[in-house]
Amino acid sequence: MNIIKIGREYLAGKWGWVAAILALQLAQIIFSLFLPSINAAIIDDGILKKDIPTIWRLGGAMLGLTALQLICSVIAVIVSSRLSLDFGRRLRRDIFHHVQSFSETDRHKFGASTLITRTTNDTNQVQMVIMMTFTVIVTAPIMGIGGIIMAVRQNARLSLLLLIIVPVLAILVVTVMSKLAPLHASQQQRIDRTSGILRESLTGVRVIRAFNQQKRQSERFAEANETLRATTLKIGTLWSLLMPASSLIIGVSSAAIVWYGGHLIDKGSMEVGSLTAFISYLMMILGAVMMSGMMMMMLPRAAVSAARLQEVRETIPSIASPAKPLPLPAAPRSFVLDNAMIRFQDAEKPVLDNLNVRLSPHTTTAIVGSTGSGKSSLARLFPRLIDPAEGGVYIENTSTSERVDIRDLDLHELRQHIAFIPQTSFLFTGTIASNVAGKVTHGGENAERVQRALEIAQAWEFVSKLDDGIHAPVESGGKNFSGGQRQRLAIARALYRCLPDEDGKPKADLVIFDDSFSALDFTTDAALRAALRENLGDVTVLIVASRIATVRDADSIIVLDEGRVVGNASHEELMESCQTYQEIVQSQFSAEEVGA
Repeated sequence: MNIIKIGREYLAGKWGWVAAILALQLAQIIFSLFLPSINAAIIDDGILKKDIPTIWRLGGAMLGLTALQLICSVIAVIVSSRLSLDFGRRLRRDIFHHVQSFSETDRHKFGASTLITRTTNDTNQVQMVIMMTFTVIVTAPIMGIGGIIMAVRQNARLSLLLLIIVPVLAILVVTVMSKLAPLHASQQQRIDRTSGILRESLTGVRVIRAFNQQKRQSERFAEANETLRATTLKIGTLWSLLMPASSLIIGVSSAAIVWYGGHLIDKGSMEVGSLTAFISYLMMILGAVMMSGMMMMMLPRAAVSAARLQEVRETIPSIASPAKPLPLPAAPRSFVLDNAMIRFQDAEKPVLDNLNVRLSPHTTTAIVGSTGSGKSSLARLFPRLIDPAEGGVYIENTSTSERVDIRDLDLHELRQHIAFIPQTSFLFTGTIASNVAGKVTHGGENAERVQRALEIAQAWEFVSKLDDGIHAPVESGGKNFSGGQRQRLAIARALYRCLPDEDGKPKADLVIFDDSFSALDFTTDAALRAALRENLGDVTVLIVASRIATVRDADSIIVLDEGRVVGNASHEELMESCQTYQEIVQSQFSAEEVGA
Protein backbone atom coordinates (compact mmCIF):
# COMPACT_ATOMS: atom_id res chain seq x y z
CA MET A 1 0.00 0.00 0.00
CA ASN A 2 1.42 3.38 -1.04
CA ILE A 3 0.68 5.14 2.25
CA ILE A 4 2.61 2.47 4.17
CA LYS A 5 5.50 2.69 1.72
CA ILE A 6 5.70 6.47 2.02
CA GLY A 7 5.35 6.34 5.81
CA ARG A 8 8.08 3.74 6.17
CA GLU A 9 10.44 5.74 3.97
CA TYR A 10 9.94 9.09 5.70
CA LEU A 11 9.88 7.70 9.24
CA ALA A 12 13.15 5.86 8.73
CA GLY A 13 15.63 7.12 11.32
CA LYS A 14 12.76 8.30 13.53
CA TRP A 15 11.88 4.92 15.01
CA GLY A 16 13.15 5.96 18.44
CA TRP A 17 10.60 8.77 18.55
CA VAL A 18 7.91 6.41 17.25
CA ALA A 19 8.73 3.95 20.05
CA ALA A 20 8.52 6.77 22.59
CA ILE A 21 5.09 7.79 21.29
CA LEU A 22 3.85 4.20 21.45
CA ALA A 23 5.15 3.82 25.01
CA LEU A 24 3.49 7.06 26.13
CA GLN A 25 0.20 6.15 24.48
CA LEU A 26 0.28 2.68 26.03
CA ALA A 27 0.96 4.18 29.45
CA GLN A 28 -1.87 6.71 29.25
CA ILE A 29 -4.33 4.02 28.09
CA ILE A 30 -3.35 1.74 30.98
CA PHE A 31 -3.89 4.61 33.40
CA SER A 32 -7.27 5.32 31.77
CA LEU A 33 -8.34 1.68 32.11
CA PHE A 34 -7.63 1.63 35.84
CA LEU A 35 -9.59 4.81 36.60
CA PRO A 36 -13.13 3.29 36.34
CA SER A 37 -12.09 0.37 38.57
CA ILE A 38 -10.77 2.76 41.21
CA ASN A 39 -13.97 4.80 40.91
CA ALA A 40 -15.98 1.60 41.45
CA ALA A 41 -13.95 0.82 44.56
CA ILE A 42 -14.57 4.34 45.90
CA ILE A 43 -18.34 3.81 45.49
CA ASP A 44 -18.50 0.25 46.81
CA ASP A 45 -15.83 0.35 49.54
CA GLY A 46 -15.89 4.03 50.44
CA ILE A 47 -19.19 5.81 49.83
CA LEU A 48 -21.57 2.91 50.47
CA LYS A 49 -19.62 1.83 53.56
CA LYS A 50 -19.02 5.45 54.67
CA ASP A 51 -15.28 4.76 54.90
CA ILE A 52 -13.80 8.27 54.61
CA PRO A 53 -10.09 7.21 54.79
CA THR A 54 -10.68 4.78 51.91
CA ILE A 55 -12.34 7.52 49.87
CA TRP A 56 -9.36 9.84 50.47
CA ARG A 57 -6.82 7.09 49.73
CA LEU A 58 -8.48 5.86 46.53
CA GLY A 59 -9.38 9.39 45.46
CA GLY A 60 -5.73 10.43 45.82
CA ALA A 61 -4.64 7.42 43.77
CA MET A 62 -7.25 8.29 41.14
CA LEU A 63 -6.03 11.90 41.04
CA GLY A 64 -2.43 10.76 40.67
CA LEU A 65 -3.26 8.37 37.81
CA THR A 66 -5.26 11.13 36.09
CA ALA A 67 -2.27 13.47 36.31
CA LEU A 68 0.06 10.79 34.90
CA GLN A 69 -2.41 10.05 32.12
CA LEU A 70 -2.63 13.74 31.24
CA ILE A 71 1.16 14.16 31.21
CA CYS A 72 1.68 11.09 28.98
CA SER A 73 -1.13 12.15 26.64
CA VAL A 74 0.15 15.73 26.25
CA ILE A 75 3.74 14.64 25.61
CA ALA A 76 2.59 11.99 23.13
CA VAL A 77 0.50 14.53 21.19
CA ILE A 78 3.34 17.08 21.12
CA VAL A 79 5.90 14.55 19.90
CA SER A 80 3.53 13.01 17.33
CA SER A 81 2.60 16.48 16.05
CA ARG A 82 6.25 17.45 15.57
CA LEU A 83 7.00 14.12 13.93
CA SER A 84 4.06 14.34 11.51
CA LEU A 85 4.80 17.99 10.67
CA ASP A 86 8.41 17.10 9.92
CA PHE A 87 7.11 14.20 7.80
CA GLY A 88 4.88 16.57 5.81
CA ARG A 89 7.63 19.18 5.43
CA ARG A 90 10.11 16.66 3.99
CA LEU A 91 7.52 15.03 1.74
CA ARG A 92 6.44 18.41 0.29
CA ARG A 93 10.08 19.39 -0.17
CA ASP A 94 10.94 16.20 -2.04
CA ILE A 95 7.84 16.36 -4.24
CA PHE A 96 8.62 19.99 -5.08
CA HIS A 97 12.27 19.26 -5.97
CA HIS A 98 11.28 16.19 -7.98
CA VAL A 99 8.72 18.17 -9.99
CA GLN A 100 11.40 20.81 -10.64
CA SER A 101 13.39 18.13 -12.47
CA PHE A 102 10.49 17.33 -14.83
CA SER A 103 10.79 18.24 -18.48
CA GLU A 104 7.95 20.05 -20.24
CA THR A 105 6.62 16.69 -21.44
CA ASP A 106 6.57 15.32 -17.90
CA ARG A 107 4.77 18.39 -16.57
CA HIS A 108 2.18 18.28 -19.35
CA LYS A 109 1.52 14.64 -18.52
CA PHE A 110 0.12 15.68 -15.15
CA GLY A 111 -0.85 19.34 -15.59
CA ALA A 112 0.07 22.28 -13.40
CA SER A 113 -3.14 22.29 -11.34
CA THR A 114 -2.88 18.64 -10.27
CA LEU A 115 0.81 19.01 -9.41
CA ILE A 116 -0.10 21.93 -7.12
CA THR A 117 -2.92 19.93 -5.52
CA ARG A 118 -0.71 16.89 -5.02
CA THR A 119 2.08 18.91 -3.46
CA THR A 120 -0.26 20.67 -1.03
CA ASN A 121 -3.66 19.03 -0.45
CA ASP A 122 -2.61 15.41 -0.99
CA THR A 123 0.47 15.82 1.18
CA ASN A 124 -1.69 17.28 3.94
CA GLN A 125 -4.02 14.27 3.77
CA VAL A 126 -1.16 11.82 4.21
CA GLN A 127 0.40 13.96 6.95
CA MET A 128 -2.90 14.03 8.84
CA VAL A 129 -3.20 10.24 8.71
CA ILE A 130 0.35 9.85 10.00
CA MET A 131 -0.51 12.07 12.96
CA MET A 132 -3.80 10.27 13.55
CA THR A 133 -1.92 6.97 13.45
CA PHE A 134 0.04 7.97 16.52
CA THR A 135 -2.94 9.48 18.35
CA VAL A 136 -5.89 7.30 17.27
CA ILE A 137 -4.93 4.15 15.36
CA VAL A 138 -2.46 3.14 18.05
CA THR A 139 -4.78 3.92 20.96
CA ALA A 140 -8.11 2.65 19.57
CA PRO A 141 -7.38 -1.12 19.46
CA ILE A 142 -5.52 -1.08 22.77
CA MET A 143 -8.36 0.83 24.42
CA GLY A 144 -10.98 -1.44 22.85
CA ILE A 145 -9.28 -4.69 23.85
CA GLY A 146 -8.34 -3.35 27.28
CA GLY A 147 -11.89 -2.11 27.81
CA ILE A 148 -13.32 -5.54 26.99
CA ILE A 149 -10.94 -7.26 29.40
CA MET A 150 -11.72 -4.85 32.21
CA ALA A 151 -15.47 -5.06 31.51
CA VAL A 152 -15.37 -8.85 31.75
CA ARG A 153 -13.54 -8.52 35.04
CA GLN A 154 -16.39 -6.39 36.38
CA ASN A 155 -19.13 -8.82 35.32
CA ALA A 156 -18.87 -11.65 32.81
CA ARG A 157 -22.65 -12.08 32.35
CA LEU A 158 -23.19 -8.40 31.57
CA SER A 159 -20.29 -8.54 29.12
CA LEU A 160 -22.28 -10.89 26.87
CA LEU A 161 -24.16 -7.82 25.62
CA LEU A 162 -20.90 -6.66 23.99
CA LEU A 163 -21.20 -9.58 21.54
CA ILE A 164 -24.21 -7.77 20.06
CA ILE A 165 -23.32 -4.10 20.56
CA VAL A 166 -19.78 -4.06 19.14
CA PRO A 167 -20.51 -6.00 15.89
CA VAL A 168 -23.56 -3.82 15.15
CA LEU A 169 -21.50 -0.63 15.47
CA ALA A 170 -18.62 -2.16 13.49
CA ILE A 171 -20.96 -3.14 10.62
CA LEU A 172 -22.29 0.41 10.50
CA VAL A 173 -18.78 1.87 10.31
CA VAL A 174 -17.55 -0.60 7.64
CA THR A 175 -20.62 0.02 5.48
CA VAL A 176 -20.10 3.78 5.53
CA MET A 177 -16.36 3.35 4.82
CA SER A 178 -17.06 1.22 1.72
CA LYS A 179 -19.28 3.99 0.37
CA LEU A 180 -16.74 6.73 1.12
CA ALA A 181 -13.68 5.22 -0.62
CA PRO A 182 -14.75 5.89 -4.26
CA LEU A 183 -16.20 9.27 -3.32
CA HIS A 184 -12.85 10.44 -1.93
CA ALA A 185 -11.06 9.40 -5.15
CA SER A 186 -13.61 11.37 -7.17
CA GLN A 187 -13.30 14.35 -4.82
CA GLN A 188 -9.54 14.69 -5.39
CA GLN A 189 -9.99 14.59 -9.17
CA ARG A 190 -12.66 17.28 -9.01
CA ILE A 191 -10.44 19.44 -6.81
CA ASP A 192 -7.82 19.18 -9.58
CA ARG A 193 -10.33 20.29 -12.22
CA THR A 194 -11.63 23.20 -10.13
CA SER A 195 -8.07 24.35 -9.40
CA GLY A 196 -7.18 24.10 -13.08
CA ILE A 197 -10.09 26.28 -14.23
CA LEU A 198 -9.40 28.81 -11.46
CA ARG A 199 -5.72 28.95 -12.45
CA GLU A 200 -6.64 29.50 -16.11
CA SER A 201 -9.06 32.27 -15.18
CA LEU A 202 -6.50 34.12 -13.06
CA THR A 203 -3.62 33.69 -15.52
CA GLY A 204 -5.66 34.63 -18.58
CA VAL A 205 -7.82 37.32 -17.01
CA ARG A 206 -6.81 39.94 -19.60
CA VAL A 207 -7.65 37.66 -22.53
CA ILE A 208 -10.96 36.71 -20.92
CA ARG A 209 -11.93 40.35 -20.50
CA ALA A 210 -10.68 41.36 -23.93
CA PHE A 211 -12.85 38.72 -25.63
CA ASN A 212 -15.77 39.19 -23.21
CA GLN A 213 -15.60 35.57 -22.02
CA GLN A 214 -16.35 36.25 -18.36
CA LYS A 215 -19.73 34.53 -18.56
CA ARG A 216 -18.32 31.40 -20.21
CA GLN A 217 -15.49 31.13 -17.68
CA SER A 218 -17.98 31.64 -14.85
CA GLU A 219 -20.14 28.85 -16.26
CA ARG A 220 -17.15 26.51 -16.55
CA PHE A 221 -16.09 27.23 -12.98
CA ALA A 222 -19.67 26.93 -11.72
CA GLU A 223 -20.01 23.53 -13.39
CA ALA A 224 -16.74 22.24 -11.91
CA ASN A 225 -17.57 23.75 -8.53
CA GLU A 226 -21.04 22.16 -8.57
CA THR A 227 -19.65 18.68 -9.27
CA LEU A 228 -17.16 19.15 -6.43
CA ARG A 229 -19.96 20.38 -4.16
CA ALA A 230 -22.14 17.39 -5.05
CA THR A 231 -19.37 14.92 -4.23
CA THR A 232 -18.48 16.71 -1.00
CA LEU A 233 -22.17 16.78 -0.08
CA LYS A 234 -22.43 13.01 -0.53
CA ILE A 235 -19.41 12.55 1.73
CA GLY A 236 -20.89 14.94 4.30
CA THR A 237 -24.27 13.18 4.13
CA LEU A 238 -22.72 9.80 4.88
CA TRP A 239 -20.79 11.36 7.75
CA SER A 240 -23.90 13.05 9.12
CA LEU A 241 -25.79 9.74 8.99
CA LEU A 242 -23.00 7.92 10.78
CA MET A 243 -22.91 10.15 13.84
CA PRO A 244 -26.60 9.98 14.85
CA ALA A 245 -26.75 6.27 13.98
CA SER A 246 -23.73 5.65 16.21
CA SER A 247 -25.24 7.78 18.97
CA LEU A 248 -28.45 5.76 18.73
CA ILE A 249 -26.56 2.48 19.09
CA ILE A 250 -24.55 3.83 22.01
CA GLY A 251 -27.69 5.20 23.72
CA VAL A 252 -29.64 1.95 23.32
CA SER A 253 -26.60 0.00 24.52
CA SER A 254 -26.28 2.16 27.63
CA ALA A 255 -29.99 1.73 28.40
CA ALA A 256 -29.71 -2.04 27.97
CA ILE A 257 -26.68 -2.19 30.26
CA VAL A 258 -28.41 -0.12 32.97
CA TRP A 259 -31.60 -2.20 32.71
CA TYR A 260 -29.83 -5.56 32.87
CA GLY A 261 -27.28 -4.35 35.39
CA GLY A 262 -30.11 -3.08 37.62
CA HIS A 263 -31.58 -6.58 37.71
CA LEU A 264 -28.17 -8.03 38.63
CA ILE A 265 -27.76 -5.47 41.43
CA ASP A 266 -31.26 -6.28 42.67
CA LYS A 267 -30.31 -9.99 42.82
CA GLY A 268 -27.05 -9.17 44.60
CA SER A 269 -24.93 -10.44 41.67
CA MET A 270 -23.35 -7.04 41.04
CA GLU A 271 -22.29 -3.95 42.95
CA VAL A 272 -23.38 -0.40 42.09
CA GLY A 273 -19.77 0.68 41.58
CA SER A 274 -19.17 -2.22 39.23
CA LEU A 275 -22.11 -1.16 37.05
CA THR A 276 -20.75 2.39 36.95
CA ALA A 277 -17.31 1.08 35.93
CA PHE A 278 -18.88 -1.26 33.35
CA ILE A 279 -20.70 1.66 31.71
CA SER A 280 -17.41 3.59 31.60
CA TYR A 281 -15.69 0.62 29.94
CA LEU A 282 -18.58 0.33 27.50
CA MET A 283 -18.07 3.98 26.52
CA MET A 284 -14.36 3.28 26.07
CA ILE A 285 -15.06 0.27 23.85
CA LEU A 286 -17.62 2.06 21.72
CA GLY A 287 -15.36 5.13 21.60
CA ALA A 288 -12.54 2.92 20.29
CA VAL A 289 -14.86 1.55 17.60
CA MET A 290 -15.90 5.09 16.66
CA MET A 291 -12.29 6.29 16.50
CA SER A 292 -11.48 3.32 14.30
CA GLY A 293 -14.43 4.30 12.12
CA MET A 294 -13.16 7.86 11.83
CA MET A 295 -9.79 6.57 10.75
CA MET A 296 -11.43 4.22 8.29
CA MET A 297 -13.13 7.22 6.73
CA MET A 298 -9.87 9.15 6.55
CA LEU A 299 -7.82 6.25 5.23
CA PRO A 300 -9.56 5.94 1.82
CA ARG A 301 -8.90 9.60 1.01
CA ALA A 302 -5.35 9.40 2.33
CA ALA A 303 -4.80 6.21 0.33
CA VAL A 304 -5.94 8.00 -2.83
CA SER A 305 -3.65 10.94 -2.00
CA ALA A 306 -0.71 8.62 -1.32
CA ALA A 307 -1.25 6.88 -4.66
CA ARG A 308 -1.30 10.25 -6.44
CA LEU A 309 1.89 11.31 -4.65
CA GLN A 310 3.59 8.03 -5.43
CA GLU A 311 2.68 8.43 -9.10
CA VAL A 312 4.60 11.72 -9.13
CA ARG A 313 7.51 10.33 -7.12
CA GLU A 314 7.88 7.29 -9.36
CA THR A 315 7.84 9.32 -12.57
CA ILE A 316 11.37 9.27 -13.93
CA PRO A 317 12.20 12.61 -15.61
CA SER A 318 12.60 12.10 -19.33
CA ILE A 319 15.56 14.52 -19.27
CA ALA A 320 18.01 13.92 -16.45
CA SER A 321 21.73 13.80 -15.68
CA PRO A 322 23.54 10.52 -16.41
CA ALA A 323 24.67 8.32 -13.53
CA LYS A 324 28.32 9.10 -14.30
CA PRO A 325 28.51 12.48 -16.05
CA LEU A 326 31.56 13.44 -18.10
CA PRO A 327 33.51 16.64 -17.43
CA LEU A 328 32.77 19.69 -19.54
CA PRO A 329 35.38 20.36 -22.26
CA ALA A 330 37.77 23.19 -21.52
CA ALA A 331 37.08 26.70 -22.83
CA PRO A 332 36.75 28.14 -25.42
CA ARG A 333 33.64 26.10 -26.24
CA SER A 334 31.53 25.72 -29.37
CA PHE A 335 28.00 24.29 -29.46
CA VAL A 336 27.31 21.86 -32.30
CA LEU A 337 24.22 20.17 -33.75
CA ASP A 338 25.21 17.06 -35.71
CA ASN A 339 22.41 15.56 -37.87
CA ALA A 340 19.95 16.28 -35.07
CA MET A 341 16.28 15.53 -35.53
CA ILE A 342 13.35 16.70 -33.37
CA ARG A 343 10.24 14.56 -33.34
CA PHE A 344 7.50 14.98 -30.77
CA GLN A 345 5.65 11.96 -29.37
CA ASP A 346 2.94 10.54 -31.68
CA ALA A 347 3.87 13.02 -34.43
CA GLU A 348 3.69 11.73 -38.01
CA LYS A 349 6.82 13.55 -39.15
CA PRO A 350 9.77 15.36 -37.53
CA VAL A 351 9.48 18.99 -36.52
CA LEU A 352 13.07 19.53 -37.62
CA ASP A 353 15.38 17.14 -39.45
CA ASN A 354 19.02 16.96 -40.47
CA LEU A 355 20.16 19.89 -38.31
CA ASN A 356 23.86 20.68 -38.72
CA VAL A 357 24.73 23.89 -36.89
CA ARG A 358 27.86 25.24 -35.21
CA LEU A 359 27.81 28.12 -32.71
CA SER A 360 31.36 29.40 -32.25
CA PRO A 361 32.69 31.69 -29.48
CA HIS A 362 32.40 35.45 -30.00
CA THR A 363 29.86 35.02 -32.80
CA THR A 364 26.21 35.91 -33.12
CA THR A 365 23.94 33.42 -34.84
CA ALA A 366 20.29 34.11 -35.63
CA ILE A 367 17.40 31.79 -36.46
CA VAL A 368 14.53 32.98 -38.64
CA GLY A 369 11.61 31.27 -40.31
CA SER A 370 7.88 31.31 -40.63
CA THR A 371 5.60 30.77 -37.64
CA GLY A 372 5.74 27.13 -36.54
CA SER A 373 8.95 26.41 -38.42
CA GLY A 374 10.67 25.10 -35.27
CA LYS A 375 12.86 28.07 -34.36
CA SER A 376 12.26 27.82 -30.61
CA SER A 377 12.54 24.02 -30.68
CA LEU A 378 15.99 24.30 -32.22
CA ALA A 379 17.11 26.79 -29.55
CA ARG A 380 15.79 24.56 -26.74
CA LEU A 381 18.09 21.73 -27.80
CA PHE A 382 21.20 23.41 -26.39
CA PRO A 383 20.12 23.69 -22.70
CA ARG A 384 18.46 20.23 -22.99
CA LEU A 385 14.94 21.50 -22.55
CA ILE A 386 14.23 18.87 -25.20
CA ASP A 387 16.39 16.05 -26.54
CA PRO A 388 16.85 15.15 -30.22
CA ALA A 389 15.19 11.95 -31.41
CA GLU A 390 18.23 11.26 -33.59
CA GLY A 391 21.68 12.78 -33.94
CA GLY A 392 23.34 14.72 -31.16
CA VAL A 393 24.04 18.05 -29.52
CA TYR A 394 27.69 18.54 -28.58
CA ILE A 395 29.95 20.93 -26.74
CA GLU A 396 33.34 21.10 -28.38
CA ASN A 397 36.64 22.61 -27.33
CA THR A 398 37.42 25.01 -30.13
CA SER A 399 41.18 24.52 -29.85
CA THR A 400 41.46 20.72 -29.51
CA SER A 401 38.16 19.68 -31.14
CA GLU A 402 37.43 17.53 -28.08
CA ARG A 403 33.68 16.85 -28.24
CA VAL A 404 31.17 15.70 -25.60
CA ASP A 405 27.50 14.91 -26.11
CA ILE A 406 25.49 17.13 -23.75
CA ARG A 407 23.46 14.06 -22.69
CA ASP A 408 26.65 12.80 -21.05
CA LEU A 409 27.06 15.97 -18.97
CA ASP A 410 25.62 16.87 -15.59
CA LEU A 411 22.40 18.74 -16.37
CA HIS A 412 22.96 21.40 -13.70
CA GLU A 413 26.53 22.05 -14.87
CA LEU A 414 25.40 22.27 -18.50
CA ARG A 415 22.71 24.84 -17.76
CA GLN A 416 25.11 26.85 -15.61
CA HIS A 417 27.00 27.57 -18.82
CA ILE A 418 23.93 28.59 -20.84
CA ALA A 419 21.84 31.71 -20.25
CA PHE A 420 18.34 31.33 -21.69
CA ILE A 421 15.68 34.02 -22.16
CA PRO A 422 12.34 32.36 -23.07
CA GLN A 423 9.62 33.85 -25.27
CA THR A 424 7.44 34.71 -22.27
CA SER A 425 9.32 36.80 -19.72
CA PHE A 426 8.59 35.87 -16.12
CA LEU A 427 9.79 37.58 -12.95
CA PHE A 428 9.65 36.24 -9.41
CA THR A 429 8.40 37.92 -6.27
CA GLY A 430 11.29 39.82 -4.67
CA THR A 431 13.36 42.73 -5.90
CA ILE A 432 14.90 43.70 -9.21
CA ALA A 433 18.31 42.75 -7.83
CA SER A 434 17.15 39.32 -6.62
CA ASN A 435 15.58 38.61 -10.02
CA VAL A 436 18.62 39.68 -12.00
CA ALA A 437 21.20 38.00 -9.77
CA GLY A 438 19.09 34.98 -8.84
CA LYS A 439 19.73 35.66 -5.13
CA VAL A 440 16.84 35.39 -2.72
CA THR A 441 18.53 37.24 0.12
CA HIS A 442 18.57 41.04 0.15
CA GLY A 443 22.09 42.30 -0.44
CA GLY A 444 23.48 38.90 -1.49
CA GLU A 445 24.04 40.04 -5.05
CA ASN A 446 26.87 41.97 -6.69
CA ALA A 447 25.30 45.44 -7.06
CA GLU A 448 27.81 46.66 -9.68
CA ARG A 449 27.32 43.54 -11.77
CA VAL A 450 23.52 43.86 -11.49
CA GLN A 451 23.68 47.48 -12.64
CA ARG A 452 25.97 46.56 -15.54
CA ALA A 453 23.55 43.84 -16.68
CA LEU A 454 20.67 46.31 -16.48
CA GLU A 455 22.61 48.88 -18.51
CA ILE A 456 23.37 46.39 -21.30
CA ALA A 457 19.73 45.24 -21.30
CA GLN A 458 18.63 48.90 -21.65
CA ALA A 459 16.72 48.60 -18.37
CA TRP A 460 18.81 50.95 -16.22
CA GLU A 461 16.99 53.96 -17.66
CA PHE A 462 13.74 53.12 -15.83
CA VAL A 463 15.28 51.21 -12.88
CA SER A 464 17.44 54.18 -11.91
CA LYS A 465 14.31 56.34 -11.61
CA LEU A 466 12.67 54.03 -9.08
CA ASP A 467 12.84 55.10 -5.43
CA ASP A 468 14.61 51.91 -4.34
CA GLY A 469 16.63 51.41 -7.51
CA ILE A 470 17.74 47.79 -7.93
CA HIS A 471 16.02 46.96 -4.63
CA ALA A 472 12.61 48.04 -5.91
CA PRO A 473 9.95 45.37 -5.25
CA VAL A 474 8.79 42.99 -7.96
CA GLU A 475 5.32 41.47 -7.69
CA SER A 476 4.55 37.89 -8.70
CA GLY A 477 5.14 37.55 -12.44
CA GLY A 478 6.41 41.13 -12.59
CA LYS A 479 2.87 42.47 -12.95
CA ASN A 480 3.92 45.88 -11.64
CA PHE A 481 6.04 46.43 -14.76
CA SER A 482 5.05 46.84 -18.41
CA GLY A 483 5.67 44.10 -20.97
CA GLY A 484 8.77 45.81 -22.37
CA GLN A 485 10.18 46.43 -18.89
CA ARG A 486 9.66 42.78 -17.91
CA GLN A 487 11.35 41.73 -21.12
CA ARG A 488 14.42 43.87 -20.42
CA LEU A 489 14.64 42.67 -16.81
CA ALA A 490 14.47 39.06 -18.03
CA ILE A 491 17.27 39.81 -20.51
CA ALA A 492 19.32 41.42 -17.73
CA ARG A 493 18.92 38.24 -15.67
CA ALA A 494 20.59 36.24 -18.45
CA LEU A 495 23.27 38.87 -19.10
CA TYR A 496 24.22 38.86 -15.39
CA ARG A 497 25.53 35.32 -15.90
CA CYS A 498 27.43 36.38 -19.02
CA LEU A 499 29.37 39.11 -17.18
CA PRO A 500 32.62 38.38 -15.33
CA ASP A 501 32.12 37.20 -11.74
CA GLU A 502 34.45 37.67 -8.74
CA ASP A 503 37.07 35.53 -10.52
CA GLY A 504 36.90 37.67 -13.64
CA LYS A 505 35.24 34.93 -15.73
CA PRO A 506 31.67 34.70 -17.03
CA LYS A 507 29.68 31.66 -15.98
CA ALA A 508 27.82 31.35 -19.28
CA ASP A 509 29.38 30.40 -22.63
CA LEU A 510 26.15 30.73 -24.59
CA VAL A 511 23.24 33.16 -24.30
CA ILE A 512 20.00 32.32 -26.12
CA PHE A 513 17.37 34.96 -26.91
CA ASP A 514 14.21 33.05 -27.80
CA ASP A 515 12.21 35.78 -29.54
CA SER A 516 13.13 38.01 -26.58
CA PHE A 517 13.18 41.26 -28.57
CA SER A 518 9.52 41.13 -29.63
CA ALA A 519 8.33 43.49 -26.85
CA LEU A 520 11.06 46.06 -27.56
CA ASP A 521 10.79 49.04 -29.86
CA PHE A 522 13.26 49.32 -32.77
CA THR A 523 15.45 51.90 -31.02
CA THR A 524 15.83 49.83 -27.84
CA ASP A 525 16.32 46.69 -29.95
CA ALA A 526 19.21 48.29 -31.86
CA ALA A 527 20.81 49.74 -28.72
CA LEU A 528 20.62 46.38 -26.96
CA ARG A 529 22.23 44.50 -29.85
CA ALA A 530 25.02 47.07 -30.04
CA ALA A 531 25.63 46.70 -26.30
CA LEU A 532 25.79 42.91 -26.66
CA ARG A 533 28.53 43.14 -29.27
CA GLU A 534 30.56 45.49 -27.06
CA ASN A 535 30.26 43.69 -23.72
CA LEU A 536 29.88 39.92 -24.12
CA GLY A 537 33.43 39.11 -25.23
CA ASP A 538 33.78 35.40 -26.08
CA VAL A 539 30.20 34.54 -25.11
CA THR A 540 28.30 32.95 -28.01
CA VAL A 541 24.98 34.61 -28.87
CA LEU A 542 21.99 32.82 -30.40
CA ILE A 543 18.99 34.95 -31.36
CA VAL A 544 15.61 33.55 -32.35
CA ALA A 545 13.58 36.34 -33.97
CA SER A 546 10.83 37.13 -36.43
CA ARG A 547 12.04 40.65 -37.27
CA ILE A 548 14.76 40.81 -39.88
CA ALA A 549 15.92 44.15 -38.45
CA THR A 550 16.90 42.28 -35.29
CA VAL A 551 19.06 39.65 -37.04
CA ARG A 552 20.44 41.25 -40.19
CA ASP A 553 23.75 42.16 -38.48
CA ALA A 554 24.32 38.62 -37.16
CA ASP A 555 27.45 36.77 -38.27
CA SER A 556 25.30 33.90 -39.49
CA ILE A 557 21.55 33.55 -40.06
CA ILE A 558 19.92 30.11 -40.07
CA VAL A 559 16.75 29.98 -42.19
CA LEU A 560 14.20 27.27 -41.40
CA ASP A 561 11.47 26.11 -43.75
CA GLU A 562 9.23 23.04 -43.43
CA GLY A 563 11.47 21.40 -40.84
CA ARG A 564 14.80 21.87 -42.59
CA VAL A 565 17.64 24.35 -42.73
CA VAL A 566 17.38 26.01 -46.16
CA GLY A 567 19.98 28.67 -45.54
CA ASN A 568 22.90 29.41 -43.23
CA ALA A 569 24.93 32.48 -44.12
CA SER A 570 25.13 36.23 -43.63
CA HIS A 571 22.31 38.60 -44.54
CA GLU A 572 23.97 39.69 -47.77
CA GLU A 573 24.69 36.12 -48.88
CA LEU A 574 21.17 34.94 -48.08
CA MET A 575 19.69 37.83 -50.05
CA GLU A 576 21.48 36.41 -53.10
CA SER A 577 21.04 32.68 -52.55
CA CYS A 578 18.02 31.89 -50.33
CA GLN A 579 14.53 32.42 -51.74
CA THR A 580 12.80 31.73 -48.41
CA TYR A 581 14.87 34.45 -46.72
CA GLN A 582 14.17 36.85 -49.55
CA GLU A 583 10.42 36.32 -49.14
CA ILE A 584 10.66 36.98 -45.38
CA VAL A 585 12.63 40.17 -45.98
CA GLN A 586 10.24 41.40 -48.68
CA SER A 587 7.27 40.82 -46.36
CA GLN A 588 8.78 43.20 -43.79
CA PHE A 589 10.52 45.87 -45.90
CA SER A 590 9.74 47.96 -48.94
CA ALA A 591 11.79 47.58 -52.12
CA GLU A 592 13.84 50.67 -51.23
CA GLU A 593 14.58 49.38 -47.74
CA VAL A 594 15.58 45.96 -49.09
CA GLY A 595 17.95 47.58 -51.50
CA ALA A 596 19.41 49.70 -48.73
